[in-house]
Amino acid sequence: MLSYANKPRSKQSDIRNELNEIKMVCAHHKALCQSFMQWKVDIDENDAQLKILNEAAMSLRKRHENIVAQLSTGPVDAKTMIQLENKIRKIEAQVNMWIRELAEINKARTKLEIEFVYLRSNIRLNTVNIEMANVDINRIELNYRQMRNDFLYNNDSNDNKLVSNDNDN
Repeated sequence: MLSYANKPRSKQSDIRNELNEIKMVCAHHKALCQSFMQWKVDIDENDAQLKILNEAAMSLRKRHENIVAQLSTGPVDAKTMIQLENKIRKIEAQVNMWIRELAEINKARTKLEIEFVYLRSNIRLNTVNIEMANVDINRIELNYRQMRNDFLYNNDSNDNKLVSNDNDN
């Protein structure tokens, strides 16, 4: 789609077509703003996921510290060793899950950052298009006023000529 700013202008262009183009620019801007709002919701969700993962990491560290503390107290019997090995396996499984989730969240975050750059540039371009549309609306309004004034002036001149013709007869 060509942007509004890049479309060629002709002085003979139809006002209705220009207004429709302006409406399209405004509708596109509205859609971009809605996309940006959805991006904001998505980034907030991503931040919440990162916060949850951070809490999980702190929990895993705490569990690791507990195991290290148990091992540092001295010799451990076979039953305690088996329990610790089971705890370590569970922690390893959770760490692996945590790493996968972190990778997914990081991938989503990267996509959101790319989407932000795209939305920001499109919103900036569309803002320029809206500013140009505003100039066009002002131009259309000035042309309309000029046309109306010309019409009123011509009709006023014609009315005076008609009156003067009636007086001559």
